[in-house]
Amino acid sequence: MLKLLIADDEYLVSESLSMIVSKNVKDVNVVGTASTGREAIEKAMELKPDIVFMDIHMPGINGIEAIRQIQDANKDILFVILTAYDFFDYAKDAINLGVFEYILKPISKNKVIDTLNKLKDAINSKRKVLLRELELKEKINRVIPFIEGQFISYQLYNLGTVNDIEFYEDIFNMDLRQGYAMTVLLDNFESKIREDNLKSSLEKQNLYDIFSMELKRMCPCLIGNPLLDRITAYIPIHGDSNSYEIRNKSIQIARKIMEKAKMNSNISFRIGIGRMYNVDNFSKSCNEAYLAASLPDSDLVMHFEDFVPSNSACDTYPLHKENTFSNRILTGNIRGAKEVFKEIYLWLISNYNEDIDKIKSKLIELLFVIEKSLPYNLDNFSTSKQSYIMSILKVNKSDLESQFINCLSDLAIELEAQRKSEIDGIIPKVLNYLDNNYYKNITLDDAAKSVNLSYHYFSKIFKDAIGKNFVDYLTELRIEKSMRFLENTSISIKEVCYQIGYNDPNYYCKIFKKLTGLTPTEYRANIQLSR
Repeated sequence: MLKLLIADDEYLVSESLSMIVSKNVKDVNVVGTASTGREAIEKAMELKPDIVFMDIHMPGINGIEAIRQIQDANKDILFVILTAYDFFDYAKDAINLGVFEYILKPISKNKVIDTLNKLKDAINSKRKVLLRELELKEKINRVIPFIEGQFISYQLYNLGTVNDIEFYEDIFNMDLRQGYAMTVLLDNFESKIREDNLKSSLEKQNLYDIFSMELKRMCPCLIGNPLLDRITAYIPIHGDSNSYEIRNKSIQIARKIMEKAKMNSNISFRIGIGRMYNVDNFSKSCNEAYLAASLPDSDLVMHFEDFVPSNSACDTYPLHKENTFSNRILTGNIRGAKEVFKEIYLWLISNYNEDIDKIKSKLIELLFVIEKSLPYNLDNFSTSKQSYIMSILKVNKSDLESQFINCLSDLAIELEAQRKSEIDGIIPKVLNYLDNNYYKNITLDDAAKSVNLSYHYFSKIFKDAIGKNFVDYLTELRIEKSMRFLENTSISIKEVCYQIGYNDPNYYCKIFKKLTGLTPTEYRANIQLSR
């Protein structure tokens, strides 16, 4: 049933129209009448009609202005102009407002009936179109997650082509040529899901929903189908974007997701972020994101470049299991590496059966794969590799697996020592940078950039190594430098303040006293007395 509002200052016209409608037009109900433009606006707001018959000449607000104000609140209402004056200006205004019909007084019964029937057809047709659009949108929304998952899978396993990218760009209305991967890695999920399959599955789905909703809210992205222990997303980036800013922004996004998920999920997980690449290297970014999330004893959110230097080579073998195997070695996850290696070794036994020479050959190839994928140049591993190869060649079939795992254990120890050495080497570089630049307006971000780390990760390792945060250290360094300047009485305290990087002498004096217990003037006086 369509709702009709009649707005005319002539009572007889309103009554006549109401009678024509009630007796001759089905499925149209007169829900109200108005005698002024203001009343027409108010009743349109209250009654929400589908159709309004509007007289142009009414007391106060005229019909044209009333139509404009009603349309501002509801674009879907259809209007029919009623007037005894067939002036071009009125007709032109009505056309500009998108009025459906223009009826002259005295009103013809047949014209009213014909107009309302046309309006019914137009409204019903529009509603059918809207319904089809809603049904189509609902179907598309159901299909989109599967297409997103398909894109992630195709790029991860190198199944897509350049033409496929154009197809997905059209579907998602995104530039997908460049971006980075973000991976949510669930902690010990395999063992948990064995304990309580249904409960764990529901928790995992809840986490997937939270991750998808929050990430899509913060940035354009594509979310892959959840795998057993992880969820992978692709965040496209414009080609002219700054990689350092992207790194810090990606960490901010991941931290917000982590905070939201902690409030609404019981699953323990980590988030890893890979570097930005062209889409044909998406699998590489995925492996880096997995590495970052797998790193033991690290932050819950970790960017790949915060534990592997950006100028380090980290090529990975194209097979998925060997990728995972190499990744777990790199992160020091020996237990995880052993589990994956058992799968690889089982495959070798299953495929090569009694051909022990073939199995040994593949294990030796795997050593070279590991060496190629290492983020560091490990001289000890390169030297020891020959002895590893000889030991594999000499042992019998029953000892092959344990012998290779021993090699992995040795490698993991060396990797951890090398990584710790590199992190330890960062601090002297930073301290030297601060010593040379303390008088400038430098920030935590500037110091982090000087050693190519994100400010999130830099802040953590700086405090762990120095025992105080960056701002406190810089403040103490500036005060220490100012003490030396104060020994020279020819330099005013204001000049000392400016030389160490402060713009406000009062603030400098306040900080100086807080750290030393004396004002700069008192400190300088003590120096003079001691001479």
